[in-house]
Amino acid sequence: MPIEAVLFDAADTLFTTRGSVGEIYGRVAREYGCTASFDEIQNAFARQFRHSGPLSTDNEKAWWREVVRRVFSEVGMIREFNRFFEQVYDQFRDSRAWILFPETREVLTELRQREIKLGVISNFDSRIYGVMEELGILSFFRSVTISSEAGFAKPSPEIFTIAARSLEHSPSQILLVGDSLSDDVIAGSRSGLETALVDRRGRYTDFPGRRIESLREIFSIL
Repeated sequence: MPIEAVLFDAADTLFTTRGSVGEIYGRVAREYGCTASFDEIQNAFARQFRHSGPLSTDNEKAWWREVVRRVFSEVGMIREFNRFFEQVYDQFRDSRAWILFPETREVLTELRQREIKLGVISNFDSRIYGVMEELGILSFFRSVTISSEAGFAKPSPEIFTIAARSLEHSPSQILLVGDSLSDDVIAGSRSGLETALVDRRGRYTDFPGRRIESLREIFSIL
């Protein structure tokens, strides 16, 4: 069946952080006496994020506070933690921490001109709306499905079902584009979606499925 809609992952697919998460948190943390390296903070975030449950709209800020607390309990707790958390949490709600990939807006514009329905599926919290609005891309999307509102997080099949329904097409008519082999491509395929792996750094050159290094390559799939 022809592709009628494209479902994008958000972070590291449409946009990315201005530097690593470890760098962003680390720069602010140094104002509060932190001596851990950016790499130590980055690695601790990766570990703690993996072991945290899904977000919900009722407690997403408290969820993040606990993740960050565990990170700095691991690498070295800082003084005035609550003040630090409020400062750094706020940076991730707009373009201070995020930047579009160079081709993102161009690709979204052409997809809209082709009358392809567009959606987002992300393990993000409600700050995504402010981020996408400030980056100038929110208006391109018919739907935004996030784990904190859906009650399910990728790779759970339920969130893919919710996202597909929001685009009003069967999964086989939707192309899912994301940077995670497990959470986007494998999980999306199991849910019946067509998939494409965004591999900007060439980490998965042996991947036998659809692999693209830039969003511009979507058009060769469509």
